[in-house]
Amino acid sequence: MNDRVMQFRIGIFVIFAALVLAMMLIWFGERPSLFRDNGFLVARYEEAPGVNVGIPVRKSGIRIGEVTSIEFDERPGQPDGVLVTMSLDRKIKLKVGSAPKIGRALIGDVSIDMTPGKGTDFMVLSPNPKVAMEPSRIITGELTPDPSKALAAASAAFEKVGPTLEAIKLAATGVSDLSTSAKDVQAFIDTWKATGAKVGNAADGIDRVIKMNEDDLKPAISSLRSVTNKLDMTLDAKTLEDIQGAVVRFSAAAGKLDQSLGDLRPLLTDLGASVNAKPLTNFGQTIYRLNRMGYDLGLLTAALNDNGKLSTTGTLQRLVVSSELYENLNQMALAAREVFTSAKPALISLRTFADKVARDPSAIARGALKN
Repeated sequence: MNDRVMQFRIGIFVIFAALVLAMMLIWFGERPSLFRDNGFLVARYEEAPGVNVGIPVRKSGIRIGEVTSIEFDERPGQPDGVLVTMSLDRKIKLKVGSAPKIGRALIGDVSIDMTPGKGTDFMVLSPNPKVAMEPSRIITGELTPDPSKALAAASAAFEKVGPTLEAIKLAATGVSDLSTSAKDVQAFIDTWKATGAKVGNAADGIDRVIKMNEDDLKPAISSLRSVTNKLDMTLDAKTLEDIQGAVVRFSAAAGKLDQSLGDLRPLLTDLGASVNAKPLTNFGQTIYRLNRMGYDLGLLTAALNDNGKLSTTGTLQRLVVSSELYENLNQMALAAREVFTSAKPALISLRTFADKVARDPSAIARGALKN
């Protein structure tokens, strides 16, 4: 086999490997930052809760970059703060006055949104993070209120207002009942008299029952008093404190369980969503990409299938089933081994020459003078 055919087949193999690499880049993420023209911007915050390397930076809801580094502001004369370095796409123009605002969703997701600038000129991004760290280039970022704290404050306010609203409701109900009863005052008085008579009769009956069972009631009252004393001795201060502590721990555990279920809600939504639904979590993104890989592999295997057998007519199938490719690779390996074997004496002579020169560098000059 001549060298031209071998070079042609090696070139085909390299092209195939490049296509596979490009498909993997398309499957597993966006275009690498190595191939993007990015600029850098540093923003200072008094605090940056939840900000990590890799979180997205958006403009009008569209991703234009990501956070590349986070560090404390340790510059002399500056108050405590955080410096956040962002890598942004130079194709996206930001007007002067735009500020990165840290936003936090109710479930804890954090992102940085660029607020619209009011200037007429465009911001100039730095070519590298070191230049972006210059004091004149650092801008001030903004921080949105934490929605979980606002929700907690609103819940506390509603809890305080609840008893007042209940009292107002009861008062309104009483006034309504009184107004209704006032329509017939005489009937109300007659009913009250009849009720009083019935209560008197009931009291007389109870008195008779007590007198008839007086001998039985005394032992029962004594037993009840004994049981009450034993219960008081059992429920001492330490036992009551333990019971209160158990109730508090149970309430805390229930709160944590509720919070955990709330955090798992996006994951459960992804697991129960339809095929065309947009994933909300990293796990959902992984499942979505695995589905795409499975679909692409299904297309590939369908192309390789020929009525239940491996088709041998395509280019890719010939590379897999052709024995000639194996023979070419085997001959290439044998030729490479022969080349290394032939070069071994030359390498040994070169190493001997290098050792002699290292021991006596003047030998080269003496040899040249003799000649």
